[in-house]
This record gives sequence, C-alpha cells and structure tokens, in this order.
Amino acid sequence: MTFETELRDHLHAGIDDTDVDLGPLLTGSVAYGNKLVRRRLTRIVSGAAAIAVLGGAFAYAGSLGDQTGSTPAPAGVVSQAQRADITPQAALGLLLELLPQSEHSANQRGGFEGTGSVLGVYTTTDYGTAAIRLEIIKKQYPLQCLSTDSDCKVSILPDGSRLRLLNTAVPGPTGKDDHQQLQANLTRKDGLNLNLIAVNTTPAQPAITLAQLRTIATSPRWQLQVDQAVIDKFGRLFVPRLVTQPSVPQPIG
Repeated sequence: MTFETELRDHLHAGIDDTDVDLGPLLTGSVAYGNKLVRRRLTRIVSGAAAIAVLGGAFAYAGSLGDQTGSTPAPAGVVSQAQRADITPQAALGLLLELLPQSEHSANQRGGFEGTGSVLGVYTTTDYGTAAIRLEIIKKQYPLQCLSTDSDCKVSILPDGSRLRLLNTAVPGPTGKDDHQQLQANLTRKDGLNLNLIAVNTTPAQPAITLAQLRTIATSPRWQLQVDQAVIDKFGRLFVPRLVTQPSVPQPIG
C-alpha cells in the first residue's frame, strides 16, 4: 500500500460525516506540489500482530546510526537520561507539543521509513481543516526550489542548517487550485533531515500557517535520539507500521 493510498483511506474514514474529504486532497496535493518528495516516499506495510511490531521496534534500535553522544542537546539543556532512537510515536508526541491547539489533532498514525531497513520515521495527523505529515530521516535530501514554484525560498540558518519553505496552490477534489500546500524542509549539519508538510483545505482561513511550520521545524527539540522518558510517554499513541520488505529476496549477510 503506497503512502498516498494509505493516507487517503485513513483520512477518508475519519471524516465520513463531513463535507470535506481530506484523503484525495493530500494525495493529489503532495503529488502535484512536491515531485521530489514523492520520489523518496517509501511504501509502508503494517505488522500483522503485536509481536511483529515489537520485533520491528527491536530491529529499529540503533538503525538510525551511532548517534549517541554526537547529537547536541537543545541549548541550555543538560540531560544525563538514557537516550534512544526517536520512534514514530515520539515524533508525533513532540509535534503535538509544538502545535498550537493540539487538541484539534485526530486520526493519528505513523511508522518507519525505508525498504528492508529503517531510514527514519514518519507520522501523519488531521489538524482541523488541514492534514499534516512529518518525516525525520537519516539520509540527507536537500530539496530545491523548482522553476514552477511560485513561492519557494531556501535559506541558510545561523547554525548552518538549510531550510526550504514552500507555499503553493494545489488542486482540490474538483480539480481546481483551491487548496494550499505548505512545506518546511530542514537539513541540519548533525545529520537530521526533517520534512514537515501541511495542506489547508480553506486557504482563506488556514488551520496552520507557514510561519508556524517554520517555528516547529526549527525547534531544537528535534533530535535523532531522544530521552527514553519521551519514548515511554508517547509509546501508546498508535501502533507503528513497519518498513516495507524488499520485493526481491536479499542475500543473507
């Protein structure tokens, strides 16, 4: 099941009683407004049982690289707590703490990015009249502004991070450009790569703004490794999907 199909079905099921179908919205808008991101979005499959999920979680430990001691803590914060690779649930939990009025979040899910091995984590949520996707990945994919992007800017932050901000109109269910896609794509020198994508169904009254996405994306709370207490705190938000297994058998070793 592709990301677009998964998110379409999920969002559609969560808003059957409303007039707006956010599934086709995010499917079409991501495809229309960010071709480079779609090249990298991986196919995600769900675990069949809790044991499989736990197995994937154990396999994930350490898979984001040997980051212990190499990732700086947020400024002014000194922590001796045990740290571990960030999980999809922890990523969503931190996102909710950074979102204004997080009580508007619904239909939460997420999983591990990659095919055969874990490259990072992702999470998605409805947010009022918007849909939001967050990715935290190991490999660097510095996105560029295309000639067709009407409102796109790349800047270098004081700490050396590279930030790309995108604001573009995307087709709604009727095929008209009546929705707004926002992106904040951050590439940091410590190896963290973060993509934050939001689609507003009502651009005149957006549920979230580009300035808010920028603030969230550049928060020092995002780390490849977080305190174990954070992982434990948000561990029950949802059951994560595992990475997609390769379609071609891989040699042992």
